[in-house]
Amino acid sequence: MTIIAFISQKGGVGKSTLAQALAVEAKKQKIRVLLADCDFQQGTSYEWAKEKKRIECRLFNQVKDIWPLSKNYDLIIIDAPARTSQGTLEIAKVANLLIQPAGASRADLVPAVKEFNALVKLGIKKEKLLFVLNHIGSKAEEEVATEYLKETGYSYLPISLPEKVSFRSIQNEGKAITEKIRKEKLGTIPQEVSDNLYAPEAAPLKKRKEKTKRLRSLGMKVQEEFY
Repeated sequence: MTIIAFISQKGGVGKSTLAQALAVEAKKQKIRVLLADCDFQQGTSYEWAKEKKRIECRLFNQVKDIWPLSKNYDLIIIDAPARTSQGTLEIAKVANLLIQPAGASRADLVPAVKEFNALVKLGIKKEKLLFVLNHIGSKAEEEVATEYLKETGYSYLPISLPEKVSFRSIQNEGKAITEKIRKEKLGTIPQEVSDNLYAPEAAPLKKRKEKTKRLRSLGMKVQEEFY
């Protein structure tokens, strides 16, 4: 069983957007997926899932209530609260991968890097922390933000999610941004990252290989460029 968590230190960076998109793509791959919305006050993903009723999404007031359910799923996607809390650390300790979306401005990037720095100081392995650039307005903006992330030493996706008003309208319909159009290019996480998305010791060899194959083929289709 794999746990992928989307975290942030503030709202509006695309955390729920990416969590929802990954859940939809996992469902398409016939992966038993649970979308766990841990922002009990906002419940963004929970309300989104109610629109179409095709993704199993539960609202959790306490992170610890998720763990007993892990045996029922191949993949749990956590949409964490849009703020730093003790729950963030609890999630970070258990998750296989922590993804933090961030905008291109220094006002977004600096606090985001501080968030990861704080987790590392608390004992979270740097290797399982990953940045995704979101709300990108131009290629030049993406390049500047990417150069900044390179200097931090943290992993980041070599692709970014553009700023599009149409993404909001598609989500209002209970759909994921990966369903926006038929002609699409969807980036994948590098192989060395996707290799870690499934804990191999958790299942017999034959079953394990099948699940690993499905998770790799999923490729975390959450973003890149849409035409």
